[in-house]
Amino acid sequence: MKSTGVVRRIDELGRIVIPKEIRRNLGIRDGESLEILVAENCIQLKKISKVLEFSDLATRLCDNTKNTMYLNIIITDRDRVIAEGLHDENTVGESILPEVLIQYIQNRETYLSKDLETKKYFGQEIEGYFLVQPIITSIDCIGLVIFHKKKSFTVEEVNFAKFLANILINKIDI
Repeated sequence: MKSTGVVRRIDELGRIVIPKEIRRNLGIRDGESLEILVAENCIQLKKISKVLEFSDLATRLCDNTKNTMYLNIIITDRDRVIAEGLHDENTVGESILPEVLIQYIQNRETYLSKDLETKKYFGQEIEGYFLVQPIITSIDCIGLVIFHKKKSFTVEEVNFAKFLANILINKIDI
């Protein structure tokens, strides 16, 4: 573990404030859950991802989508790719930067490109049409379902993205 040099007092209710700079550097947002781990004389806080708990389901959804609908698909939590069904790339574990993807999560915003676009996602430029569907639980937006293809999306494909997000929502919100 690395020392930050920051010292905080515990208040009368046992609370401690994690400084804003540390939260920003670690990508900890308001309302997120942290797991508390204890080892000898240390307390460690660990970010947890509800979507990551269902990575096996997300992987199966991606594989089936790729093999039956012939769509490139990525499922993310708030920070990283947790499953993908892409032709040649392996993006699992990569950060969801750029900021535009983070904005879709923060704004709970669906995005559907109407024209052919070139976007830089996951360290490479990708040309095509994009559909970004947020995964919104009863509490918060916890990730994204992202489709990519060479032709524009049909109404059925847009509804299918919503359906996949709902499968994850229903599993997580139980």
